[in-house]
Amino acid sequence: MAGVSLVHTLDRVAARMGRDGLAAQLARARTLAVARGSARVVIDAAAGRIAIEAPAGTPAGMPALLPDGIELRVDGAAGTVSLDFDRRGLGLLANRTFRFRRGGAEARLTLSTYGRPRRW
Repeated sequence: MAGVSLVHTLDRVAARMGRDGLAAQLARARTLAVARGSARVVIDAAAGRIAIEAPAGTPAGMPALLPDGIELRVDGAAGTVSLDFDRRGLGLLANRTFRFRRGGAEARLTLSTYGRPRRW
């Protein structure tokens, strides 16, 4: 019985790590946008990859990868989703909820229209 509880706890922690990793990348992109005038976050749900692009489409560092075993789903979108931040750090995207799953555990992150994250 303790083994099942441990597995569920590990799944929950991994799902939250994926969610918090996306939130950290969004904060990094917002800071980059204020400093350089704009930034874009490109989220490839199928590949579990989150990349930040500086102005003119140049990569801003290495893309972040989700932990192994994490499945990412984006409500209302299929494939790749991008979020552009302007020079004020405001994002331009329709509300989206990102669901990070591993095993029976799920963690969610909802982005408002202006790119502000809310963790669930």
